[in-house]
Amino acid sequence: MPQTSRRAALGVAAGAALLAQAKPSQAAYGDAANVFGKATNVSGFVPYAGEGYALLLPSKWNPSTEREFPGIDLRYEDNFDAVNNLLVTVTKTDKSSIEDFGAPENFLRSVTYLLGQQSYAGQTKSEGGFAENRVSAASLLGVSTATDKKGKTYYKYEILARSADGDEGGRHQLISATVSNGA
Repeated sequence: MPQTSRRAALGVAAGAALLAQAKPSQAAYGDAANVFGKATNVSGFVPYAGEGYALLLPSKWNPSTEREFPGIDLRYEDNFDAVNNLLVTVTKTDKSSIEDFGAPENFLRSVTYLLGQQSYAGQTKSEGGFAENRVSAASLLGVSTATDKKGKTYYKYEILARSADGDEGGRHQLISATVSNGA
């Protein structure tokens, strides 16, 4: 019969004592463990406050350092498709409210640079729904005005910009504009 060491016997006795007192585990598993953290914002948007404005950003969008033109204060882009983006521009003006620009259509004429300009200057036939010698078009789909709870008026535009680059669906441009403290 093999000899059992005193150390081995004590180890077996201690293990048996622990097993005799075993209780169900208090550890949580799965969602209850909150290993990956609970979603605290189920809306999919994150509040952002800039100087003189506040908005809700899509939560999975990333900040971008790209600046297409002067006056961009904030630019975020979709982390899946970088052509989807959100811009906030701040431009000085001598107007005290958006209504001082006149009708919403008048204000839109002052910011058409937001839609880009045609760079191709060659001869073309009328193809793909474009006018002769044109390879881009912007269609105004909707114009509205809105007033927030503080009484500030906003001009809102829905525009479809298309170009003959093979992206026949075009880009949807949603613009919301107001004047606040001379900007």
